Amino acid sequence: MKTRATVITLLIISFSLAGCITSDTTDISNHDSRIIELESSQLELTLVLVKQEQTNSDLLASISQIESANMQAIQTLESDYLESLNQLETSYLVAMEAAAIVNNQSLDKINTTNAASFGNLLLSMNAIQTNLQVSQDSINAIILTIDDMDDDDSGNSLAQILLIQQALQDLQLDLESSIANLDARLNTTRAINDFSYLNFENAELLNFNNGLGAVTGPAIWDFADLRNATLTYSNFSNSSFVNANMAGSDGLFSDFQNADFTSAQMAYGVYRNSDFSGAEMVNTGLAYTDFRWSNLSDVNLTGASIYGGGNWMSVDLSNADLTNAMMWDLDLRYSNLTGADLTGARLVELNSVYGDAILDGVIWDWATCPDGTAAYYHGQTCVNNL
Repeated sequence: MKTRATVITLLIISFSLAGCITSDTTDISNHDSRIIELESSQLELTLVLVKQEQTNSDLLASISQIESANMQAIQTLESDYLESLNQLETSYLVAMEAAAIVNNQSLDKINTTNAASFGNLLLSMNAIQTNLQVSQDSINAIILTIDDMDDDDSGNSLAQILLIQQALQDLQLDLESSIANLDARLNTTRAINDFSYLNFENAELLNFNNGLGAVTGPAIWDFADLRNATLTYSNFSNSSFVNANMAGSDGLFSDFQNADFTSAQMAYGVYRNSDFSGAEMVNTGLAYTDFRWSNLSDVNLTGASIYGGGNWMSVDLSNADLTNAMMWDLDLRYSNLTGADLTGARLVELNSVYGDAILDGVIWDWATCPDGTAAYYHGQTCVNNL
């Protein structure tokens, strides 16, 4: 019995030991498999990283090439821009010189005509002086003749009187002819700065009176034809344009301070960035004009016609007189109407053809509204008192 029990015990122990050995072997196999999988994954990850580094290197190379190409393109554009700018400046200077030559030639012709007229006028005055001297001599001769007649009672007295009468008649005719000739010379003589009634349609008057072009005193352009004329970069301060026809003219960057445009026609004109401060524009035709960024402070625009799609954005109209001005369908955005008088001005549409004036951002401080009330009493605005 003891032997059988011992055998059974040994068998149990053997089975237990066999199980432990089998379990340990299985665990070791699993760990090796996992290590192999991890090593494989690590290898794959390393390969991916290598590829990514290569891709990044390629991207950096591409970016470098792009930056280099962009830099070359920018340098090329900058070079082309500077070259174009130089060409433009050269063309502008050439155009200015050509315009100055044309202006000087035109004025030279006027000066030549005036010089000839003044020369003829001097000749006429000399002729009159000669005739006056002859008249004085004739008077002296008449006096002597009368004295002789008093001492002589002969029959020659009547003949002498007839001769004297004929001499006086001839002298009167000569004087009348000289005076008529003088009047004609005076009528054809024109001051050097007087361009009234002349035709300057499509004329290039660039740099007029600014030191580069023609130079005169304040010019007179009354009733002149200046349609589509170029008046850019010029000085027309204190000049007179009364009743002038300036439709379609161009006056950018010019000085028109204190100029008189009374009843002038300036429709479709372009006068951006110009100075009209203190000018007279009473009853002036200003429909469809472009005065953007110009100075019209203290301008008298009484009765002016400014309607019809004009662009007066950012115009300085401070202290301007706009009494009874027609201003509907006018772009007045961001304009300065400080202290302006708009009594009776029309800023709203009168019919379906035109719209209301555009008044966004307008400065109304201390202005007189179209209905005659003060902007001060409406919060420094006139938008509800048009």
